[in-house]
Amino acid sequence: MGALFGFTMSALCAPLAASAQSVTCSPGDVEVFGLQFDGNHAFSSAALADGIVTTPSSWTRRHLRVLGTRRCLDRQQFTLDAVRLLVWYRNHGYTAVRVDTLVQSVGPGRVAISFRVQEGAPVIVESVTTTGLDSVPERTDVMRSLPSRAGQPFDKYANELTRETLTQRLHNGGYPDAEVFVGYDTYSSSRKATVTFTVIPGARVRIGELLVRAVPRTGAARAMSDASLRRVAGLRAGDLYSERELERAKRALYQTEAFAHVGVAADSAISARDSTVRVTLDVVEGYMRSIRIGGGYGTLDCLRAIGELTQYSLFGNATRLDLRARVSKIGVGRPLTGLEAICGPAKQDLYSADLNYFAGATITQPALFHEFVPSIALYSERRSEYNAFLRTTPAGGNLAFSRVVEKVRQSVAYTVEYGRTEAQPALLCAVFNACEEADRLAFRRTQLLAVASASLARETADDPVNPVSGSALRLEFRTAGSYTGSDPSLRFNKLLADGSLYTPMWGEAVFAVRVRFGAVFGSSLSNAASFVPQQERLFGGGPSSVRGFRQNELGPAVYIPSAYDTVRANGAKGGDPMNASDTVYFRARADTANPRIVPTGGSALVVAMVEARLPSPFLPDLLQWTVFADAGSVWNRGAPDAALSLRTMRVTPGLGLRVRTLIGMLRLDVAYNGYARPAGAAYFDTPVAAGGALFCVSPGNSLRITATRDGRLQQASGSCPSSFQPPRPVSFFGRLTTSVTLGQAF
Repeated sequence: MGALFGFTMSALCAPLAASAQSVTCSPGDVEVFGLQFDGNHAFSSAALADGIVTTPSSWTRRHLRVLGTRRCLDRQQFTLDAVRLLVWYRNHGYTAVRVDTLVQSVGPGRVAISFRVQEGAPVIVESVTTTGLDSVPERTDVMRSLPSRAGQPFDKYANELTRETLTQRLHNGGYPDAEVFVGYDTYSSSRKATVTFTVIPGARVRIGELLVRAVPRTGAARAMSDASLRRVAGLRAGDLYSERELERAKRALYQTEAFAHVGVAADSAISARDSTVRVTLDVVEGYMRSIRIGGGYGTLDCLRAIGELTQYSLFGNATRLDLRARVSKIGVGRPLTGLEAICGPAKQDLYSADLNYFAGATITQPALFHEFVPSIALYSERRSEYNAFLRTTPAGGNLAFSRVVEKVRQSVAYTVEYGRTEAQPALLCAVFNACEEADRLAFRRTQLLAVASASLARETADDPVNPVSGSALRLEFRTAGSYTGSDPSLRFNKLLADGSLYTPMWGEAVFAVRVRFGAVFGSSLSNAASFVPQQERLFGGGPSSVRGFRQNELGPAVYIPSAYDTVRANGAKGGDPMNASDTVYFRARADTANPRIVPTGGSALVVAMVEARLPSPFLPDLLQWTVFADAGSVWNRGAPDAALSLRTMRVTPGLGLRVRTLIGMLRLDVAYNGYARPAGAAYFDTPVAAGGALFCVSPGNSLRITATRDGRLQQASGSCPSSFQPPRPVSFFGRLTTSVTLGQAF
């Protein structure tokens, strides 16, 4: 009965697949210029449109009258569409439904289609009964949250889904031969129905012998032992039979990337003696070593290269070794210079003078603790953030445990780095109050940073490169302090949340939205972090953030003008610091153009990105257009006037072009930024040959300049006011920010 009902439901559902068709046009055909549904309340017009063949021309075709896709009326399918809607409604319990059609001319060769629905009252389920589960210990779990419920319309699709759910839960709970049958009675006069699910659970089965059949790669010896294969699969004799666990074991073997084929199957025969079933691990080994190399170009990295070597079966078991190396700033960073002409903004970065690099080795063991995969890594690294900081780690290590369960990745990690962070003297002075050279040297000394972290990521997007539907959610918590083994001066807590949603619109158009939140704090949420390592501060702006701002330039910043004036107390220019009776100050020139910007980052961040990804009317297989708007703010909690409000949010709209290439989407974005740069402190960083002093040159500062006995200039101590603000670009094109990179923005 169950098989017959399943076949019947497949036949009824088959018309719904018609929505995947596109009605093409031939000469003389009538174009469908409109499609609407009237009288439908139980189901949306979008749901009904998905179940029929008749489809209107694309939005651009109907509204702009140019470009877009033209779709025409197939009269045979149009007649069947009314039948499809009747079947849809009746299978959902609306047995008295009526569907009429209306075709109206809206111009030469164009029609508008209307489906007029009279739904009527549905048949209501009076009771739902399930029998045959008395012998099942997990009866309560098997019965939870089933689709068929009393008081709801009599829905054949829900009944079939309930049957499949019950069957699947039993197959995952030790009953491989369980069958479920559905029966019902309907009463036309009272418009009531009763539904009965009859369960035949069969024998309760456990896993018995775990047999391994492994075939080595042609011409090679066996690389992995039977014991290693069993350990990776994670199946044990005596466990309850579960189809879900067999599939998990298969996935775990595939995830080692050591096999060309994996099969995990239970015998059809169940041992009558002890109700066990033999499970066979059937694998064909692949190559046990792989080498990958690649390269690319980025606006901020110039040329970059990467190389990876993976040994999938170290020491003859399932232990995996990954060796990775990557280099960026090629062409502008020592010793590989000489291509500055093509390196764009990278050559303007203070920390691009030397190559960025990473070299590391990671050893990954098979899963432990129910699917948690342990890994340990050692590495050496130098990395920088554009005009913000340079982090050099001669030696670092990481111990992590991660697992993936139904598209959810969970991870806990402990990272130790012995390194140092270099930042602009102006940034150290403005953010950490390290305005003296001795204080700045203390910040630059090599220190031990130990970070404990936990993260959660859920990915349901249908395509990791160019998603059309689905979502992504990432949560991360990081903490460091003396309790983790860090240097006592390095302490922080950090929270990050990042979510994206992708929804198809019309045709191949996609609506995408992303929201990102971040906070860094001290011992409590109200305690803004004062001694956070610079690489742990929050930054915004750039190709994957608010695109109207260059990398990291959203939010607080300090400035380094190229020149300053010496002024007297009355504001007149001139004065002699060598004259003890002459009171003078250093102040940036009002007409200073393009001062160097030093992003300071913040302790709080909000970013929202919205974009419509549209297929190109020409070369649609190659090109994609994007209309977007980004908004965000970065600020330091606890600072004056640093609360999140609409006034502090910066919104930058723009247009983008995507080109499909063999290595992913090549992305060009142009965003409009009509905002003046934020006011900040201004410093003049004198060359080392001239003493290396750091002078506050903010307009209106009252920090007196005097001369020491040896003729050096010094500035009175005190805070440097955030009164310097670069002039806002005057021209329209001067307010555009352009970025070129690989991959979608999110």
